[in-house]
Amino acid sequence: MGVFLKGIFVRTKKVVCILPILLILCGCCGSSCGDSDKPKEQSCSYQQAQDKAEAAETIDDIAASELPDEKKAQTVKLYQAEQQSGPTVYLFDEKGGYPDNILADFMYFVPLISPVAVSATQSQENTQGGHLLSYTAERKGNNFYVSCEFRMKGSGWFTNKFDDEAMIEWNVKKTNKKVLKNILDYIKFEGEGYGRIEAKGRISDSKLTTESVNVYFNARGADSPVSVGLFDVDTSKKTDGAYSPYNRKVARVNVLSFEKSSSEPRMGIKIAAVGASEDKLGTWAHIIGSIGNWFIPPIEIDRLGNDTMLNFGAELYQKSPTFTFPIAKNLKRLDS
Repeated sequence: MGVFLKGIFVRTKKVVCILPILLILCGCCGSSCGDSDKPKEQSCSYQQAQDKAEAAETIDDIAASELPDEKKAQTVKLYQAEQQSGPTVYLFDEKGGYPDNILADFMYFVPLISPVAVSATQSQENTQGGHLLSYTAERKGNNFYVSCEFRMKGSGWFTNKFDDEAMIEWNVKKTNKKVLKNILDYIKFEGEGYGRIEAKGRISDSKLTTESVNVYFNARGADSPVSVGLFDVDTSKKTDGAYSPYNRKVARVNVLSFEKSSSEPRMGIKIAAVGASEDKLGTWAHIIGSIGNWFIPPIEIDRLGNDTMLNFGAELYQKSPTFTFPIAKNLKRLDS
């Protein structure tokens, strides 16, 4: 579980960032609110600290609190710093292992690619996690390549849902076409699986420039646990002043691709199957999906998300122990 500050979901793995805020808001100087020999009921519980942290949704809330001025100032600084970054994922440890991460953190690039408001929901008692499994890198001249397998495990699901109206309006501004096809509705992760991330780029004066990143969700022959919702819209028709999405469908995703671009960045998608719903992705849906890959164009995405994935590829090549995502400004509060 996690705590909320200004509607941003902060997970418990970010203890280094959030713990000082919790302790300050709770009025604690140590591990408890008083003498260590007091009953547990009187100690400073995590839930009590969480309740107070949830109340501090803005700097004004902190200013209006009963905290001493010095602690208010400290809390404001920590709060402001927290708003500048998203979750930190752990890639490699000192012993050569691969630490576990919350899967929603591991896949935080999804809300970053969204050019419009996006919400995040997850199943109750979600145990989904993700971690790397292997690391292979090579350099040939000024070119570098890295490949890492990763594991998606645990039970439950989580979904990033894009705002329908905003996505339609955003796409309408980009084209004069009457009918807009395959507008992105949501991206959902459900079930377990294996993936692989590959990055390629160049090195100049010790500076890495990633040129492409491909994320495979069907490694080791396993079915991808990733699906996307898509819909069409006729821009010449409105109902009560609003566009009406139709032809909603679900596609199981095998690959997402990102490339360095000086123009508007786009994300490539390769699917395994497409059908009317998640429970209709059988043999025929796989045949249609194979054919559909020839006709699904890359989807325009937010530059921040594209650049983040390119930076992630460079950090993997350098075998950085952690990677901190920038904050997804369009992400709404995550509810269970």
